[in-house]
Amino acid sequence: MPPTEDRHGGPEDTHARILSGLNDQQQAVVLASEPDVAVVAGAGSGKTETLTRRIARLVLDGVDPERILAITFTKQAAQNMRDRAARYVPDARRIRLGTFHSVAHALVMENRHAMRLPDKISILDTEDAVASLKKVAAALRTNEENLPRASTINKILSFSRNTERTIEDVVHSNYPQYIHAIEFVEKVGAAYTQFRRKNALFDYDGLLEALAKMLEHERLGPAIAAMFEEALIDEAQDLNALQIRIVRALRRHDVRVMFVGDPSQSIYQFRGASPDIMFTLVKECSAKVYLLETNYRSSAEILDVANAVEEAMRKRIPRALVSHCGTSGLLPRLIEVDDKAAEAAAIVDAILDRKNEGMELEEQAIIVRSTANFRHVEAELIARKVPYTVRAGVKVTEAGAVRDLLCVARASLNLGNEPAWQRILQLAPRVGERKAAKMVEAISASGSLQNAIGIVLDAGVRNESLRPVAHALRLVDDERGGPPAARLRLALNALEPLLEAEYRDDWKARKADVVAVIDIAHQHADLDSFVSSLTIETSIEKTRSGTADPNEEPPLTLTTIHSAKGLEWQAVYVPSMIEGHIPTMYAQAPDDVDEELRAFYVLVTRAKTYLEFFKPTVMPDGMLRTASRFEGVIRDFCERERGSRAPRGRRGGIGARIEPEAIELW
Repeated sequence: MPPTEDRHGGPEDTHARILSGLNDQQQAVVLASEPDVAVVAGAGSGKTETLTRRIARLVLDGVDPERILAITFTKQAAQNMRDRAARYVPDARRIRLGTFHSVAHALVMENRHAMRLPDKISILDTEDAVASLKKVAAALRTNEENLPRASTINKILSFSRNTERTIEDVVHSNYPQYIHAIEFVEKVGAAYTQFRRKNALFDYDGLLEALAKMLEHERLGPAIAAMFEEALIDEAQDLNALQIRIVRALRRHDVRVMFVGDPSQSIYQFRGASPDIMFTLVKECSAKVYLLETNYRSSAEILDVANAVEEAMRKRIPRALVSHCGTSGLLPRLIEVDDKAAEAAAIVDAILDRKNEGMELEEQAIIVRSTANFRHVEAELIARKVPYTVRAGVKVTEAGAVRDLLCVARASLNLGNEPAWQRILQLAPRVGERKAAKMVEAISASGSLQNAIGIVLDAGVRNESLRPVAHALRLVDDERGGPPAARLRLALNALEPLLEAEYRDDWKARKADVVAVIDIAHQHADLDSFVSSLTIETSIEKTRSGTADPNEEPPLTLTTIHSAKGLEWQAVYVPSMIEGHIPTMYAQAPDDVDEELRAFYVLVTRAKTYLEFFKPTVMPDGMLRTASRFEGVIRDFCERERGSRAPRGRRGGIGARIEPEAIELW
C-alpha cells in the first residue's frame, strides 16, 4: 500500500503510516528488535515493501541513516528501495544502499590508503577481465593442447573465488573436459592476480575479496564495521561463500543483521548459491525467524500448485503460502498435445484468445527451463506476426551456431549468397576473410552447386577442415536424404566437428538450439520455404523490436525461469512439460532434483491468474515422450485436457503459379 502524504504529522502519525496496510507478519518484521533476524519471504509476499518500511521505521526511531547498510542484488532494486523509504521519512535517502559490488567498491576506495592502495584504482568489467586473461594465457601457452578459452578460464576462476573452492575441484565438477588443463588454469590464475596487483586493477570478484579481507583485518575490520549499526541483506538465498564471509564479518563486529530471502527460490547453484547457506545462517546466528506467507500475486488455485511443489522438496522451511487474492475459479491446466508443432499452435492460440478477451500481450509470458524449448513456439509467433521479446539468450536466427547451419542451407540454394558462403567457409581453420573471398568469387561463377562443392573440395586437398563444409552442402541439397528436417540433421552431423571447435566451451547448449530449429523444419514442405520463413519473418520482427514507436503493441515475453525471477504476468504458458526439460536431463542426484524443484517453484509463482502446462506426447521420429516426473506432484491441482486443435498444415508456397518471365528487380 503506497504511503499517503502527511507533511504536518508528527512521529506517531508517521509510525501509523509506516504500518498502515501491512498484515500482521509484515508488521512484525518492520518492528523486529532482535539483534539477528531471518525473514523467510515467500513469493509475492510484499518483501520489498516490508523492508522499505523497516528502513523508514529505523530512521524514524533515531538510527542514523548513514549507519544503515542495505545490500540488494541489483542497482534498480536498491534505487527502488531508497525512493520508497524516503516517501515515509525523507532522511532515509541517506542510507548506505547498493549491491554487494557497489558497496565493496565504495568501502575499498574510502579505505584505500589504509590498505596501501594507490589513489587511482581501475575496475575491470567482465569483458576487460576476459581480455586481460587472454593476454596472460597467451604468454603461458607452450603447446597445441586443447586449452580453454579466456572466457572459460574467467568462469572457472570466478566460480572458484566466489565459492572458495579450489580450481582443481571446480574443473573436476563443472568442466571435466579440461581436467588435463588444470595446471595451466592455475598458472593463469596466479599470473592474472599478479597482473591485477601490478596495475592496480580490481575485477568484480576482487572487490568482494578485498572487502572481506578488510572486515577480517584485526584493526581495519572493527573500524569499518563501526560505520554501521544495522545491516539488511536482501535475497539471502542467493549468497555465495565469499558474500557469506562479508556477512559473518559484520556480525562478529556487533552489526545487527537482518537477512531476507526464500530458500525455496534458491536457483543459482551454478553461481555458487545454495539454500543450505540460509539454513546455516539461521543456525549460526540463533536468529529469530519471521515468515511472510501471504501472497499478493497469485490466485489460491495457483498457490495450491506452488505449495505442492514446495512440499516435494527435501530441504525447506515449513510454511504454506496463502492467497490474498482468493480463489479465481480457474484451475491451472495440464494440456496434452500430439507433438511440438501442435503445442506451438495451441500456445499461440491461447495467447491470441486472451488478447481478444482484453488481456494485453505484455501481460502474458512463455517460460521455459532452457531456451531450446521455446524455439518451436518462437517460429509460430513469427509466422503469425505476434510481437515478442526474449529475456534470455537471443532470438532464433541470431544464435551463432543456428546461423551457421542456416547459411549452409542458404548457400546450397543460391550460389550468389556471398555472406552465407563467406560465413561457412570461415568455419574452417586457416580460412580467413581474404581466402574465403577468393573462393566465393570462384563459386559465384561456377554455374552449379556441384561445381561449387568441387571448388571447396579442391581447396580441401590443402586444408582438410574444408571437407565437412563440402559434405554438409552435399547432404542438405540431396533430396534423397528425406524432407528438409532430415537433411538439415545430416548436414549438422557433417558440420559438427567444425561447430564444436568453434563453440567448444558451450557447444551442448548451442547444439540444443540448432536441433530445436531443425525441428521447426518439420512444418515446411521444402528447404527454401523453411529458410525464407525464418529469414524474412525474423527480419521483420527485428525491425519491429528495434523501433521506439509508442503506438506499437507492447510484446509478449519469452523467458527462461532464471530470467523470470522477480517478475510476474497475468498468464503464464509452460511448453514441454516432459522429462528432460522439466526437470532437466541432468537432474539425477537428490540435490540436483531439489534444484529443479526450486526452479519449478519459481516458474509457478510467476503467474497471477492463468497457468497452463503443455505436454507434447510424440517425438519427430514417432517415439513417445516421457512425462515429467513433476507431473505427479501437480496433477491433483490441475485440470487435465486433451488439446483440441490440430497443427496447421506444412508450410510451402502460397498463391497461384506464375509462368516464368524475365523481370529486372535489381
